Amino acid sequence: MRRSQVVVIVLVGACMLVPSGTPWAQEALTAKLDTTGLVRVSAGGAELATIELNAHGPGWQHAPQQTATAEVSDLPDQAGKRIVGTLPIPKTEGGAIEFAESVTPLPQGLRLEYDLAMSQTMRLNGLQLSILLPVTQYAGAEVLITHPQGEPRIAGLPQEQQEQTFQIWAGEGARIEVAKATDHAVTIELRAAADIVIQDLRQWENPVFEIRFPAIMEDAGREVTAEDRFHIDLTVTFAAPLQLQAP
Repeated sequence: MRRSQVVVIVLVGACMLVPSGTPWAQEALTAKLDTTGLVRVSAGGAELATIELNAHGPGWQHAPQQTATAEVSDLPDQAGKRIVGTLPIPKTEGGAIEFAESVTPLPQGLRLEYDLAMSQTMRLNGLQLSILLPVTQYAGAEVLITHPQGEPRIAGLPQEQQEQTFQIWAGEGARIEVAKATDHAVTIELRAAADIVIQDLRQWENPVFEIRFPAIMEDAGREVTAEDRFHIDLTVTFAAPLQLQAP
């Protein structure tokens, strides 16, 4: 019997522009689509966010989207781009995640959809969508996490890396506001409350904060088979016009 899981996430990002005297005030946002399906959002040459499908094989061996092999084509009516590819998973004897990703431009953002399948039976420690925020832009910012049935929680993105501490916050939430009411505010809204993990990746010499939406995140790992399916559907919008640059 085929097993399937639908992970539906709606992200609404508000990125307020600096009023004057900076490149952000002069240029629209740019979303650059890589040939692997990775998306980088920038303003005036300054990177604001990276949207990445990624996974972890046995022993938490990372499989970043940039290691994927994929082909890019136009969506019908040239409405956007479709990326079909495979993401190899380390230490699985040839296992991979087979994905079909669509990227559709909106007036002030993007709609992204991912359909995921497993090439074979294998064990995964992690499978997730990650929103990566540069430390240079967001160190010292506050993160407000709200839940429809709970009290709001506040977490801080540290200025300096905390020794042997990388997980900043973990729990359920439906709305995340990063650096609220500042020039580089980001708001992430989910259609329904889901698991959220916020991490500082400087411990791995990666100067970013990660907001992770995990489909799988298990220390002991989870066995998946070719019958397993996952679907991720999200929209990211900003407070300024956004131009998609695609292969």
